[in-house]
Order: sequence, then C-alpha cells, then structure tokens
Amino acid sequence: MVTRAATPTIIERRWTAAEYLRLPEGPPYYELEDGELIEMVRPRGTHQKIIGRLFALLDEFIERGKIGGVWPEVAVQLSPTRIYIPDLSFLLTENLNRFEEDVLIQGPPDLVVEVISPSTASRDRSHKLRTYRAAGVPWYWLVESDTLLITEYRHTPDGYLVNQTAAATDEFAPALFPGLAFRMADLLGPTGAVEEVQE
Repeated sequence: MVTRAATPTIIERRWTAAEYLRLPEGPPYYELEDGELIEMVRPRGTHQKIIGRLFALLDEFIERGKIGGVWPEVAVQLSPTRIYIPDLSFLLTENLNRFEEDVLIQGPPDLVVEVISPSTASRDRSHKLRTYRAAGVPWYWLVESDTLLITEYRHTPDGYLVNQTAAATDEFAPALFPGLAFRMADLLGPTGAVEEVQE
C-alpha cells in the first residue's frame, strides 16, 4: 500500500537491502530507511543546476589530481538498513573499492553533498546529518538552493562541527581539496540560483 502524504511518500511495508537493490530503475526513486522506502521528491531545475555545476567543478579537479572519484545521485549503503542517494558522493583513491560493483557505494563516502530545497531542508539538516555522522562520513556539505550558502561540516568524536560557511559571493576553500577555491555565485553564472524555489 502506498500512502500519499505531502513529502516524503512512504511505502508501508518492511523492505530489506536486497529487495531494495532489486527495484527497477526509477523514476520514482527511493531511499531505504530502516525497512521503509521513502520516495525522493522530484528536484526542480535550480536544484539540478547546482548539482551539475558542482559535479563538473569537482570532477575536473579530482581527475586532474588523481585523488579519487565523484558521482551525482548514486546509492550509498550506510548500514544494513539504510541506503541513501546523496546529491554528490566522493571517494578518495584508497576507498574506490567501495564502489567496485558500480551499483552502490558500500560504506561511507569521504564526502557527501546535499543541496537543500524547501521540501528537504528539515531532513537534510537534522536527520540525514545525524545519519551521516553515525555512519562515519568525514565531510558533509549542505548547499542552500535559494541563497547558495554552503556549509562544510567536519566529523569529530563529538559530532559534526561546522568547519566553515560561505555565502554566495564568498570564497569557499574546502579543507578536503587543498588548492581548490570557488564562489557559488560565480559557479552558477550571472543569473545564479538565488531566487525563490518552489517544491
């Protein structure tokens, strides 16, 4: 039975990771949360543009330095009962074997990036942040789709700590990528994404 709620939609029966992996390719797309399938909200154009520009920037930098790999919207198994699909996932070279089967990343990525839209804000800022921290994801970026504010979290024994924040026109120099620096406003071009986003 499928319940129709605002967002997210939850298919009400218990699912295993093996059953999840046998689902046909979407749309719709789902994340697995302790036996429940949670339907992902269809992203708007601004959200996708941010992901695309960030992916292109990071992919070029990572390929040039031969330091790992980055992927948009691939499944990540954080535990036996939790499989998420982050907007971007990065693995260092020494951890690329976590994506050997080209189906899903097994274990925590070295970086997860989530782009926040109004309908996903609460889950991205609280629940997912706690889940990524518990899974041992070392770095977590949150990007606001309306203001382009980017926040970098660093994993510590005491939880995630804010390592830096950068407004749209401020320079962001990620600690994980020495030598890389950019401004979100420049990345998105003159029209940018600083606008009201309706989900």
